[in-house]
Amino acid sequence: MNIHFRHLCYKQILLALFLCLVPATTLSAQEEMPPSESEPAGAEIQELPVEKLVIVLDPGHGGMNDEGKPEGGVYDGFVEKEMNLIVAEAMKAELEKYEDVTVYLTRTGDQRLSLEERVNFAKSVDADFLFCLHFNLSKDHNTLFGTECWVSAFGRYYSEGYAFADIEMDALEKLGLYSRGIKTRLNDEGADYYGIIRHSVEQDLPCVLIEHCHMDHENDRPFCEGREQWEAFGRLDATSAAKYFHLKSDVLGVDYSDYQTLDVPVPTGVMRPDTTEPDVCMIEVTNQEMETGEITVALSATDYDSGMLYYDYSYDGGETFAPRLAWGDKTQDTIIFTIQVPPHIIPQIVVRGYNGYDLFTESNLVSLPSMDYKTEEEIAAELAEKEQAEAAAKAAKEAEAAEEERKREAAKGHTDTVEVRRTPEAEAKPEPEKEEPSVSYFLTVCLVCALSVIGMTLAMVLLLKSRKRRKRKRRRKRR
Repeated sequence: MNIHFRHLCYKQILLALFLCLVPATTLSAQEEMPPSESEPAGAEIQELPVEKLVIVLDPGHGGMNDEGKPEGGVYDGFVEKEMNLIVAEAMKAELEKYEDVTVYLTRTGDQRLSLEERVNFAKSVDADFLFCLHFNLSKDHNTLFGTECWVSAFGRYYSEGYAFADIEMDALEKLGLYSRGIKTRLNDEGADYYGIIRHSVEQDLPCVLIEHCHMDHENDRPFCEGREQWEAFGRLDATSAAKYFHLKSDVLGVDYSDYQTLDVPVPTGVMRPDTTEPDVCMIEVTNQEMETGEITVALSATDYDSGMLYYDYSYDGGETFAPRLAWGDKTQDTIIFTIQVPPHIIPQIVVRGYNGYDLFTESNLVSLPSMDYKTEEEIAAELAEKEQAEAAAKAAKEAEAAEEERKREAAKGHTDTVEVRRTPEAEAKPEPEKEEPSVSYFLTVCLVCALSVIGMTLAMVLLLKSRKRRKRKRRRKRR
């Protein structure tokens, strides 16, 4: 039931009881009043004034702790207590645009308040609901991501808190954040773990703790980088509250009077958190690309209490794991994903499946044949080495050709140097003109040639006669 509506019902019942207990003489006196002192005949009964809804916003943390450090999370320049206050101020400003609602903050500055003080303040202003606003950090940083709401594990505080959280989580998911769910948590005594919720229940006050996102994870950081986004969270929270309380605003032009909220039955027992690991977690390798190192894995995991939330994987038998990944479609028990395995190893695939409370179950191990493919870096290195060798060979060939050309030029230069060098005076002196041979010169040459032939002929004749004489002498001697 809507708290605002329930509050009005309580007032109507008290009024009825009061009227039943009013003395009859008082009523008779009223009936006997003269017409001038009574309501005019036919006058309508005036409606009771609408009682305003009271909402208290608690910006988590504030001040400094006992060690002199800021209360709340601090990471990479972000201070959670400052972010929480900005969200709360934006939520208050937005809610005050709706009709019949009064909004308070537990702190308006950097005060350090105990959880009891925060709840006591909410009770002192007769609050109908307390919203505790936070941002999250994971223990080892950059491990967990997503948004979540924490509610009481008891009675109407669970059902009312869950009904609001359902609206809030839907809005945060539509913003793009990954849902970690609506959860309860108990301490060692079996009471609500979070003090702000526990003390609210003790004061009969519904309370929800909103962890907007993890400010230390790369998945969530784009949603909380600065003041503009923190204020956007505040307006989103205000809209979720307006839907839950069925408010309307002429300023904003919205009317959530007929908004359908989730009907959450009031539990008779304690809504305990899930304390067991996922019930099933098994893998099967469906494909192995030997040339690229890609391995396709089918992961089947189930948790019957809180559902599946994350998974991570290892290709070295569980010695190291990749960062956690979102389960994705939480309605599916089997998901398919691809692993990029480094070359020159024997892959041993194992996967861990995490439930809604970050508890995990490890899968079976699958060993695969060695993948000796070449990575893009190795291929690029080989290509660069090949190009370098080709460039060196080309440079050597060009150097050799240049040396041959140099030698040819040197040889040609040597031939040019042995030529007679003419002095400037000789170059300036004109060369004598060559005379053409005359007829007498030609006849003289012919006569000389003829005489040479005749001489040679006479010499041959004398030589032959001489030889004949020698032969005759030899014959005579023989005889």
